[in-house]
Amino acid sequence: MMKMLKLKDNTLKSSIEEPDKYTNLRNIANRPISELKDEKGNNLLIFPQSFQECEDEAGKQFIFTLEDKWEKGKCTSMTLHTGNLMGFIGIGDIQLSLNLFSLKHSTSKEPVFDFLLYLFPKFLNEALVQGLYKEYKYQEYNDANVKGTININKHIRYNVPPNGRIAYRTREFSYDNSVTQLIRHTIEYIRHHNIGRMILQNDADTQESVSRIIYATPSYNVQSRQYIIKKNIRPTHHPYFTRYTALQKLCLQILRHDGLKYGTEQNKVYGILFDGAWLWEEYLATLLLGHNNFKHPQNLKAIDAICLSGKKYPRYPDFYDKEENGIIIDAKYKGQIDTRNDINQIVTYLYRLKGRYGCFILPKENNEGTENHILLGNEDENGTKNNTLLGYGDKNKAQIYISYFPIPQIANSQKVFNNEMENIENDLYQKITELKSLCQ
Repeated sequence: MMKMLKLKDNTLKSSIEEPDKYTNLRNIANRPISELKDEKGNNLLIFPQSFQECEDEAGKQFIFTLEDKWEKGKCTSMTLHTGNLMGFIGIGDIQLSLNLFSLKHSTSKEPVFDFLLYLFPKFLNEALVQGLYKEYKYQEYNDANVKGTININKHIRYNVPPNGRIAYRTREFSYDNSVTQLIRHTIEYIRHHNIGRMILQNDADTQESVSRIIYATPSYNVQSRQYIIKKNIRPTHHPYFTRYTALQKLCLQILRHDGLKYGTEQNKVYGILFDGAWLWEEYLATLLLGHNNFKHPQNLKAIDAICLSGKKYPRYPDFYDKEENGIIIDAKYKGQIDTRNDINQIVTYLYRLKGRYGCFILPKENNEGTENHILLGNEDENGTKNNTLLGYGDKNKAQIYISYFPIPQIANSQKVFNNEMENIENDLYQKITELKSLCQ
């Protein structure tokens, strides 16, 4: 029988009933993601695919830490502490859901989760950035242009008496292979899903990627789906087409109708994990980049870095103004600011960029205290409140703000939730606009 634990991210949970039933979690606790992902036999999807390689060493973070106490060979208490990761992960007969809702996972046969379908365009587009996957395939020919190994049996069967043709076999690169066929079958499957057409036509990049796969797989036959699935059971590991491994796993999960479930083998890890901090930053990027004059550095691609000395010591603020005397924004996916490390970081950015305002943006579960307020303050020699930073910052009247982004917790419908989020997004835009106007 499956055992389920539902947890929030960035949360400490110690009141676990019957902890002795969850001791199998020790196999995935206190272990870095990169280690679990690469362990043989595991079926663990990571999103984004490369966050385990990020500069901030996200791949070294734990899914959760665990402390347990034992008495007379039995676990009597268990404390779990989760981090920034969200998603679903299981081992054997234990399933752990981190900050997710409305998930219907079990070992029974069920339709795939909708969010797997929504992931497909992202994985597909990232894979095709590396080009169409190609591999060597043996091709059979029977003509006069011999350029491979003669197939004696077929030659005798088809070309005796002599007719000017020779049967032969060659080994050549082909885009129409088991991997691209798997992707094609997934595309055709998604087309027939109730939300599939919208997913595949959502943007120009996805439409182009779908077209490239269709063009590359002329031998597609819906009747060969199970054969193609079996051909892809062993993950591909190509030194150049590295993005295709995760796409291949996702396609298999969609086509096999088992979502994130892989049975109850005792030591096999399965599931899908999201980096909450990365998602929070990318979500804010959709709000900030379209309305304001910000740069959004990407450390994995070494884009828009700021260097502290010449071309040395690159740093990657989440968002920064393209002009001097501007704003630096730091997206923080946590409940409160670290008054040492976080402050030191944003002060460094302010100094390097000659910025006027530093701003932390944090998610919040309610509307209390969500207005912009100055985080740092001090008093001058006359006892008057002075909220500017000292040193260079004092001369530039620099300040550090904190702004909370309230996430609606109760909504009667998706439409109501969307409207509430739109209002909150507009409020954030207004706050940033006000700060920018003070930079002039």
